[in-house]
Amino acid sequence: MASDSSSSDSSASSDSVVRFDPPEASSSESSSSSRLERLRGLAFEAVLVAGGVVLFLVMLYEMHTPPPENGFLSPALVGLAGVVLLWPLRGHKAVRALLLSGGLLLLLWTLDKVSRVLVPFAAVYLLAYLLNPLVEQLKRRYQVPRWLPSLVVTSVVVGVFVLFILILAPNIATQAQALSDRVLGTVQNLRAWLEASTVLDTLEGAGLLQKQEVIAQAQALIKEQAGRLPSAVEEVVSSLGSFLGVVTLLALVPVILFYTLKDYPTVQSALVDLFPTAGGRRDYLVEAGSIVGRYFRGQLLISTIATINVSALLFLFNIPFWLLIGLLAGLLNLIPQIGALITMVVGALVALILGSWLKALIVIAVLLGEGLLEQSVLTPNILSYQVGLHPLLVLFSLLVFGTLLGVFGLLIAVPVTAILLTGYRACREELTLDLSEYGTT
Repeated sequence: MASDSSSSDSSASSDSVVRFDPPEASSSESSSSSRLERLRGLAFEAVLVAGGVVLFLVMLYEMHTPPPENGFLSPALVGLAGVVLLWPLRGHKAVRALLLSGGLLLLLWTLDKVSRVLVPFAAVYLLAYLLNPLVEQLKRRYQVPRWLPSLVVTSVVVGVFVLFILILAPNIATQAQALSDRVLGTVQNLRAWLEASTVLDTLEGAGLLQKQEVIAQAQALIKEQAGRLPSAVEEVVSSLGSFLGVVTLLALVPVILFYTLKDYPTVQSALVDLFPTAGGRRDYLVEAGSIVGRYFRGQLLISTIATINVSALLFLFNIPFWLLIGLLAGLLNLIPQIGALITMVVGALVALILGSWLKALIVIAVLLGEGLLEQSVLTPNILSYQVGLHPLLVLFSLLVFGTLLGVFGLLIAVPVTAILLTGYRACREELTLDLSEYGTT
C-alpha cells in the first residue's frame, strides 16, 4: 500500500510537472509577443507624432509664404491633416499641446484672412452694443415688439450717416485739399525762416548739427506729409464712391444692424457662451461689459460735444480749417490724456503756420477751455461710473497698445485693459478659493 501510495504520489507529481510546463512556455511567449506589440505601438505613435510635428512646420511655412497660383496646399488643409494624424494620440499632454497651439495659430490665420468680412460685423455689433439701451428703453416705454424700435434706430443711424456723407464730407475734402495746397505754398517761406534763424546758427556753431542738412530734411518731410493728405482724402472718397462701398452702405450694414439690434439678447448670449467660466460663472464678463459700455458711450458723447464746441468756436473766430481741427479734437478725444495734447499741438501749429500768433493763441485757448469743460463738467457727469484704472496703468496701456496696433490700439487700449484686468481679478479670486479649499483638506 505504501508503494502504491508512493507510486501514485510520484505519478501525480510527474503529472503535475508535465501539466504545468506548457503554460510557462506559453506565458513567456505571450509576454515577448506583448512586449513586441508594445514596441510596435510606441514606434507607431512616434511616427505619428513626428508626422504631426512635420505638418505643424509645413503649416507655419504655408502661413508665412504667399500661396502660388493654382496651388493645392493651404494652412487649413495641412492643419486638417495634422488633426487626423494626431487625433488618436490626443490623450498625451504633448499631443494636446501641439493640437492646441496649431489650432490657435490656424484660428488667427483664418481671422486675418477673413478680416475684411469680419470688420463690418464687428463694427455693427459694437454699434448695436452702444444702441441697445436705447432700443430697450423704447421697447419698455411704448410696449411694442423689439423689431419696431430696432427698425427706427437703424433708420435714424443710416439717415445721420447719409447726411454726414452728403453735407460734411465734401466740406472736409475741400478743407483738406486747401490745407495741403497752403502747406506746400509755405514750404519756401519756411526755408527762408529757417535760414534766417539764429538758433540754427548757434547750434551749428556748437557742432551739434548741419544747418543746410536740417533745412533740407525739414522741407522734404513737409512736402512728403503734405502730399499724402490729398491722396488719402481721394482714397477715402473713392472708396466711399465705389460700387462695393455703396452696396455695403445702403444694403449690407443697415440689414446687419437691424437684425443685430432685433436679436441682440440672443446674439450676446451666444457670444458670452464662447468665453471660459470662472467658478462655473461668467460674472466677470458682465462687469467687463458694463465697463466697456460706460466707457464707449460716455467717450462718444463727450467726443461729439467736443467736436461741436471746438468747430463752432473756431468758426466764430474765423480760424482757418476750423472743421478739420474740430473733427481732430473729437476723434483724438477718444484717446484719454494723450489725445487732447496732440490736438492742441497740431491745431496751434496749423493756426501758427497758416494764420498768425493771435489765431494760434485762440486755438490753444479754445482747446484749453474745452479740456477744462470736459474735466470739470462732462466727464464727471457723463462718465459717472469710472472705468476703475489707475492713471499710470492707463498711460502704460496706451503706450503698449499704440506700439503694437498703432492708432487703433490707442482707441481700444483703455477698454481692453479694463477687460483684461477684470478677467484677471476673476481668475485670481477663483485660484485663491481653490487653494484655500485645497489647504483645508
